[in-house]
Amino acid sequence: MAAAILIQLTGSNALVVFREMFHGALFTQSGQSYVISYTSTLVLTALAFIIPGKAGIWNVGAQGQVYLGGITAALIAVFVPMPPVIWPLVAVVCACLAGAAWAAIPGLLQAYRNASAIVTTLMLNFIALPLSSFILFNVIGPSHPTVYTYSNVQFNPNATIPGIPYFTASVMIFASLLVAVATAYFLSRSTLGYNIRAVGLGPHPAEAKGINPKTMMVLAMVIGGVLAGLAGVGDILGPGHSCNANACYFDHFAEGSFGGEGFAGLTVALVAASNPIASIFSATFFSILVAGASYIVSSSPQPAQAYVPWAMEGLIILFLAMPNLAKMILEARRKKKWT
Repeated sequence: MAAAILIQLTGSNALVVFREMFHGALFTQSGQSYVISYTSTLVLTALAFIIPGKAGIWNVGAQGQVYLGGITAALIAVFVPMPPVIWPLVAVVCACLAGAAWAAIPGLLQAYRNASAIVTTLMLNFIALPLSSFILFNVIGPSHPTVYTYSNVQFNPNATIPGIPYFTASVMIFASLLVAVATAYFLSRSTLGYNIRAVGLGPHPAEAKGINPKTMMVLAMVIGGVLAGLAGVGDILGPGHSCNANACYFDHFAEGSFGGEGFAGLTVALVAASNPIASIFSATFFSILVAGASYIVSSSPQPAQAYVPWAMEGLIILFLAMPNLAKMILEARRKKKWT
């Protein structure tokens, strides 16, 4: 309702905008491919936030971890030729390790120096982007002169992740869904998952039960980094993102949806109430918004309508925050009444 009112205020017909948005996302081949591609990415970046969150850490650095995973996979795809099946698998492993290493830094700082992970992960985001761009233009660039012209490098087909027939998307969608299910099982059924959740509920009670809170915090961040790195390699070694049907590393590739895939994953996780299974449906919804926005940009005579999905995301976050805001206001009034 709030989104419809906002659209009407811009001078557009809300019903027409919604119809065009969902038609473009769900009933066109390009829109369906967009939804598949972005759903796989957003599920993984949401999980990269959810798992550290269970240990009481806010991993706001999935954006940087995606970049490091992506540029590491690009380096493997460009400079380390291997047999067809092994090549992308090695690139995936190396990308996951890069994301894990980048996430371990704020994890260690939070656990052993009590440095806020929100601050350190945000700062590392701003390091990861220029670092990745530097590697693209100064390490990969000399061996691929077109990088300086097009800001991207395309890969040997033997190094890429297989696509899905008919769609411009990769099989990473299936991997992300499996990872979401495995994460739900891991957090609810495994000993390590229980230990991570125990630390999130209270480090001191967890320590009294023989759990090392510092180790669990670092492990949770590392696991989150692995998943963010996996999202990065899925973006650049599979079709469906910067180069459409081809796989390529494109400068600033993770800036696409809602200002950044890592930050969009955070929103997906919040909408899903930090539930790994619910994150699948939340990611699908936001992916539909992204695909709908792209369709509106290409087909609508009113490009301003393309900003509707972004406004809808802001409204969703606002309404999610309202219960907590109302609770804070009521508690403040109650304290004032008794003082």
